This record gives sequence, C-alpha cells and structure tokens, in this order.
Amino acid sequence: MPSATAPRLGELLADVPRLALVGLAKNTGKTETLAAILADHARAGRAVAVTSIGRDGERRDVIDERIAKPPVQLQEGWLVATTGPLLRAGGVAYERLLDTHIRTPLGEVVVARMTQPGEIEVAGPSVAQDVRSVSDAMLSLGAQQVLIDGAVDRRAASSPAVADGLVMATGAVLGHDVNQVVAATADAVEIVRLGQAQDCSDALALERGVVLGAEPAQIAQLLASHPDAGALLVRGALGEGFLQALLGATRGKRQLRVIVEDHTRVFLSEHAPAFYARQGVSIEVLASTELVALTVNPVAPQSHSLDSRALRDALRAVAGDVPVIDVREPAPA
Repeated sequence: MPSATAPRLGELLADVPRLALVGLAKNTGKTETLAAILADHARAGRAVAVTSIGRDGERRDVIDERIAKPPVQLQEGWLVATTGPLLRAGGVAYERLLDTHIRTPLGEVVVARMTQPGEIEVAGPSVAQDVRSVSDAMLSLGAQQVLIDGAVDRRAASSPAVADGLVMATGAVLGHDVNQVVAATADAVEIVRLGQAQDCSDALALERGVVLGAEPAQIAQLLASHPDAGALLVRGALGEGFLQALLGATRGKRQLRVIVEDHTRVFLSEHAPAFYARQGVSIEVLASTELVALTVNPVAPQSHSLDSRALRDALRAVAGDVPVIDVREPAPA
C-alpha cells in the first residue's frame, strides 16, 4: 500500500518547488506514485498544488479499460489547475481563483482551491511555457509544491524550463526480465543526467534544417569549413540520424561536443549517449533537471510480474545515488 512507503518518498521530494512525474511507458506506476506522494503530503499537512501536461485522474486506462487507475485525491485547501468542465464534473466543492485563458480540447484551464476533499480529473496545459506560468501562479497562491503529471508522449513536463526536479517511473512493462527493464531504464537515466556544458565559446550554432536533413558529406563539409569548432550547438531536437551522420563525417578523427538545450530534446532509440562518447562525440545540455527518485512497478498489467526487490537492487546499480522505490512495498524498519 502507498501509505507504508510514502513518508520516505514524500520527505525526499518535499523541498522541490516544481516536481515533474514522468513514466517511461504506460503502466509503469506513475499515477500510483503521484497518489503515494499526495497521501504523504496530506498526512504531513503540506500545501500542495497539482496539474498535468496530459490528463490524469481517470478511473480506467484510456487505451485498456480493464486496467483500473488510482484516483487523484486532493485535500481541502489544495490547489489544482485543470479544465473548468472537469472541475464541475468532479462534483467536489471548490473556489475558482484564476482563469488562465489557456485553451485545451477539454476546455479552458483554470486554477481552483479545493473547499472540501475529493477526487478530481486533471488536464492542464499542453505547452511547456504555459505549464511553467500556471505552476508559478499556484506557488504564488500559497502552494509549497506543485506536482506536474507528465504524459508519456509529453516529455516537456520534465524540462528544466518547467520543473526543478523529476521523478521517473519505470517497471515490468519495459521487459520480460529484470535485465531488459534495467537496460531500458539505464538509457533513460543516462539521458536525463547528461552533463551540463561549461563552455560554449567554441560552439558552432546549427540551423534546425541542417540537423534534420543531415548527411555525412554535408556534415563533413561543414566541419572542414570550421576546423576550430570543438562543439556544435543544436537548437531543437537531436535525433539518431544526425549523430550517425556526424560519426560518418568524423570517422573518429575529431573530438566533438554536441550541445542541446536540455534532455527533453534528445531522442535516441538505437544507442545511449555513452556509445557516441566512445566514438568521440559527447552530448551535453545547457540546462538540466535533477532526477530525484526512480519508482518501480514490478507488475505489467494483464501480462507478467517481476520480483520487486531484485528489480530495485539491479536498478540501484545503474542509478547511482538516485533512490529507487516501490511505492507499494513497506519501507524497511
């Protein structure tokens, strides 16, 4: 049950003003993690605010209705940023504080204070800048922490432009054995914890079109015309195609740093950053978000289960000093 482990998790996260929760896939336990954090904050009497860059709080999974989801249980006095129609549909008393004029397919996002406890479905802004402005507004209205629920396909929730810290949810849905789950999680952790660029004075700024349509010959010509450039500054997304073209152009004869705005701009499916570093191309970020915890769901719904302790132990080996927690497991005495 969440109540057994939540105090440890909640205390760990309490000092992060804007905290994003992101799952590496559906059904990795992100909503269960959110419920555990909320339960701990309720016991501690903390003033909390909740929003989402997707949608959360529905009772059944949108794709598979056989999968029940834990509710988003809010306390009296807490703040929420969601749409007006969802607030009214919740049937819970609230005080409407702010009209944001941010439109979503589910209606305008509004900020409200709960005047009684209850369950609310949350659907907030979908644009990072809007999430940040709404979060800042709720902090100014008295929230000690804003919890930002991030949908799987909305990586912007964990951008440093939005959040101060990140909780990443992983689990058995990523593989049929512990090693598969650990490998997939390790790659994601490596991207989140990319090193921050200390010096960009030798960086060559690239247009987005060059990055998206990169060919080895084009990159080779670009590098030849800038022999003193030790780094490439990429605005926008950094994908596997550009990195492969870069390797083809350098053939290991030149050390380069590729700098992106933050980890949410890095999209790698074939190789982790360490692979490219070994070939002489390191990836760095201008700004980073602190990974403050990994949470684990050892159950893949309608499929298989893994041993929670074995999975956590294996993940700790790759997570470094990042705590690894199963919110349903009792905390050790």
